[in-house]
Amino acid sequence: MTEKPGLGIIGCGQMGKALFQGLIKQEMELGKIAVFDIDHTRSAELARQTKTARAADSAVSLAEAVDVIIVAVKPHQVALILQEIRPALRRNQILISVAAGIPLEVLQAEAGPDIPVVRVMPNVPSLVGQGALGISFSLSVNETQKALIIELFEALGLVEEVPEALMDAVTALSGSGPAFIFLVAEALCDGAVSVGMPRDMARRLTDQTILGSAAMLQQTGEHPAVLRERITSPGGTTIAGLGALERGGTRGIFYDAVKEAFMRSQQIKSQQ
Repeated sequence: MTEKPGLGIIGCGQMGKALFQGLIKQEMELGKIAVFDIDHTRSAELARQTKTARAADSAVSLAEAVDVIIVAVKPHQVALILQEIRPALRRNQILISVAAGIPLEVLQAEAGPDIPVVRVMPNVPSLVGQGALGISFSLSVNETQKALIIELFEALGLVEEVPEALMDAVTALSGSGPAFIFLVAEALCDGAVSVGMPRDMARRLTDQTILGSAAMLQQTGEHPAVLRERITSPGGTTIAGLGALERGGTRGIFYDAVKEAFMRSQQIKSQQ
């Protein structure tokens, strides 16, 4: 493998685009970069964003040209893509899937027994270098290759190597979680507007409130309940608001949301 590995991304939808732009923004040192999408306008648009990237004519030509291949298509398209590029794969390449619910066993069977295969579950905040990514390796991946892939994805945020049995949980929490947080942000902003705050001001304060709260969780290392108690004064505004959340079943709703996302990931896996 070259000193600066060539990277290819197959699939330029939301996740493929986020991965590409995240790596470019974080100035990850890579060799040549190739992108391919069945919609050639998507891949051409991405390739124009940096001088080192090009739009490949096909998935096969991309696979022939790079060292690390990221398959970023929908779960039901993964098998077809792997069947298409399998003749072009080499033992010294690394094949990465970011599709939810597709186990390593299936990826290995489609790619071939000697191809190093990796599962990664990134999330949309990877676009801004603040992702939370779970990663699992097949037995065909050696330690040098593991280090390379971890370094590659650390440019996008926090990387947790997890047993594959936990990948559905990672999908539910950090993969789907940003959408849950965006919904919270939307609701907080609308609530502030309902009591007279201008929307642009509400948006700025909402964004910073969520950002600051996350920073406190990370920097203090304290349990969320401890931090919540510290700002909940007897008879104050916060306890009044928390009462409304508890009466509405907010805690249970988020609990169930993660479980529902987890079960959906398992359903996708069972359909392979």
